[in-house]
Amino acid sequence: MEPIDIIIAGSGIACTTTVIALFRKLIHSPAQQTISISIIEKHHEFWTGIPYGNRSSVNALTITSIADFFTDEKERELFFEWFKLNQQELLTGYLVNGGLTAGEWLQRNKIAIDNEDWKSVYLPRFMFGRYLNEILKGLLKIVEDRKLVKLTLINAEVINAAPVNDQYEITLEYQDKTQSKLVVRKLVIATGSAPVINITVDDNVTLINNLYEPTVNDNITKLKTALASVTNAANRNVLLVGSNASSIEFLYLLAGLPHITGLINKLVVVSKSGLLPYHILDKELAHYPTESLDQLKENGGYDIKTLVAAAMQDINAAVKDGVIIPHIDRIISYTFELMAPLGEEARKKFIGIYGMQLSNLFRRSGADYKGGEAVLHQTQKLTLLKGAFVNVESGFLNYTDPPTGEQNKYDTPFKVVINCTGANDLDKSSSRLIYSLVHNGIAKVNLSGKGFYVNENFEAAPNLYIMGPLLGGNMNSRIHFWHLENASRLIYLAPFLAGCLLQDFF
Repeated sequence: MEPIDIIIAGSGIACTTTVIALFRKLIHSPAQQTISISIIEKHHEFWTGIPYGNRSSVNALTITSIADFFTDEKERELFFEWFKLNQQELLTGYLVNGGLTAGEWLQRNKIAIDNEDWKSVYLPRFMFGRYLNEILKGLLKIVEDRKLVKLTLINAEVINAAPVNDQYEITLEYQDKTQSKLVVRKLVIATGSAPVINITVDDNVTLINNLYEPTVNDNITKLKTALASVTNAANRNVLLVGSNASSIEFLYLLAGLPHITGLINKLVVVSKSGLLPYHILDKELAHYPTESLDQLKENGGYDIKTLVAAAMQDINAAVKDGVIIPHIDRIISYTFELMAPLGEEARKKFIGIYGMQLSNLFRRSGADYKGGEAVLHQTQKLTLLKGAFVNVESGFLNYTDPPTGEQNKYDTPFKVVINCTGANDLDKSSSRLIYSLVHNGIAKVNLSGKGFYVNENFEAAPNLYIMGPLLGGNMNSRIHFWHLENASRLIYLAPFLAGCLLQDFF
């Protein structure tokens, strides 16, 4: 079996940014040979992943303003040029497909868009997905015309990878459950975040275990059907487990669907924090207080745990009225400054363990998403419950009180339960590929529990590369992020990974 040069498992944003970077480097390289690249994707849609394609709603927005979406100035300008060139078509199509929510979004953002005030605009994500697709297709034509690349798209799931000498034999499973094998010189795992923690409910409760599977619109229809089947309106209650970004996105989507929210009697969001992401305050302060960190510095004698505790205190004080991003940036940078004397091990622990804990304290969202939450609050149907989910029995929620650990039972039965929990730890993952990499000793889970250890060349093992959220929790000379679930960081890293993948070919 002739080995393929490069295989990328997963075709979401991590894959797409990497392939774009690969093509750009090849176009400007002295390469003469043709490199074979295969992209393997278990869903029918390539190049978008969940956030930027059809599994997400057309109304789903970027989690940051579009000005902050790109850290690379050149890429930002390229996107703005493309957007302005296609603006009329994009917005007209969005209004046709996005319904009430799209019309309200455009009304709120029209002045800012007309004035190119990108700091306050949270664009529908599909627009960025379309931008990347057009960039990729343009580059693909060039590399194929020059015979630099032979690209193959395969609709299947990679369920196993076994090292054979310096290569990998991978097992593919197709939609009809048949399997085949391929051999590859360099394998990239770009499958996105690990699957969420699965929950189970009784047969008489409708469970949506993955909001985006098969698509968010399918699951909204499933929600509507389940609620409409309940004759007693008092029993049309919905439980949302988790209060992360997907939770507030779902609430925003619901707020624009009055024919569905009208069916809901009560909507309860249960999470350990009891809070949804804070709203972003677009203002600056003359001074950004860091009282706990200042006191820690003055007293001295601290370790990583006491440093993180002080940072948490300052963040909690900073977000009382909302998130001012420069204030949070100041606290994080000050924390790293005070971390320097503690050495590399403390920094690794921070990147691997504590950074995400701090991030959870200042989860934020733009005005559009917070407006959707406010609309549901005004209906007096939305309740935020502080508690750790245990299970749902006979329609009733069992949860523990975070401070005491005491188990409680919520007094309202639920007809629909929606799982918006985070990714499961890799050693417990329901992904067969991830599970095999961990339990066959091929790749090692890092301190975060959510990512693989990699070296500065993105390798979890020789010729086995990781890209995307599974890189989170790594610290080395090139990668130093506790999470990698935003496009700007992937755009930043993609050229480095492309260079590592191509270094043996010319």
